[in-house]
Amino acid sequence: MIEFEILAHGLYRPDKLAITYDPSLRMPTTPAIQHWMDTLWQQKLAIAQEKNIPLYDSKLFRLVHAETLHAGQQGNITPVGAGEERCGEGTLGSPPDGGDRVGASPTPTFHNGEHRLAYSGGDPLRSPWGEGILHLIFGDTSYKEYVTTREPQFARGRDRQQLSNALAVCSVIETTDGHILLDKRQGVDVYAGRYHVIGGFFERDLDTSITSETNETSETSETNPDPFAAIRREIREETGVQAADIAEQYCLGVVYDLATPHAELCFLTHLNIPLYEVRQRIPEENEIKQLLSLHITEESLRDFILTNHGNISATGEPNLLIYGAVKFGEAWFEEMMKRL
Repeated sequence: MIEFEILAHGLYRPDKLAITYDPSLRMPTTPAIQHWMDTLWQQKLAIAQEKNIPLYDSKLFRLVHAETLHAGQQGNITPVGAGEERCGEGTLGSPPDGGDRVGASPTPTFHNGEHRLAYSGGDPLRSPWGEGILHLIFGDTSYKEYVTTREPQFARGRDRQQLSNALAVCSVIETTDGHILLDKRQGVDVYAGRYHVIGGFFERDLDTSITSETNETSETSETNPDPFAAIRREIREETGVQAADIAEQYCLGVVYDLATPHAELCFLTHLNIPLYEVRQRIPEENEIKQLLSLHITEESLRDFILTNHGNISATGEPNLLIYGAVKFGEAWFEEMMKRL
């Protein structure tokens, strides 16, 4: 059984992400829904306190829409829902009331920076699905909204736009000597005991950048969600790997967890250090009990996924699959999808 849906896939440098952020695009609620969330949240808090597990209502980004668009120029983005050429596998759903009014600003934010097209291995990276721009529309949600509305008795029968759709980030991390990092989840409430890549939630209080025409006042400032900053933070917290250890990063697309409904931005992180040096780094948090690794070849990645299918998290598995497509080609990816 496949537990995920790939909403968009490709090989996106930071300047190929166009993000429209509107805090008002929240999950629709009613007094009855709010009562449901409040009651269940109090129950979860009581259980967490009894087990001495920290639980708090962090502020998260919400995925409203994701789509890969072909565009001649970065400044001429087709509004979401209006483009004719799309290369994503699917989208979360149409933006409320049409794509032409979504977002506090009609102009998406691009993330700029210097990024090479080849990594330390010397082989050029190419998307098997062609070039494009990943257009993302974000709203606001919270961890409380996510954990209470992901419950099957609430989520079953509801459209995705009626759910929290909390957004997380995860990354395949590759060392200079050809290993990728893996975690076997422990001390978590979902997918405990399963393999996962490095990742966590995209937090509004931690993972934004501020742009302003002047530095003297906040009146002209704009908060920009920064997914690349989010995944760097998660990598640093969970492995101790610092920004200076990273050679380059790409976003690989967006996937959706069908079992515990939420979206996840997938990444590929190439390090400039070998596995031995990774193991010398000291994590900032004690989330990973044992950092695992896999030496990557076309065969080893295939065997790992097929052998552990059903024992890999619902978002970690598609991250590995899209990584395999970029590294070994679309034929490898298509064969894997048929065999799962």
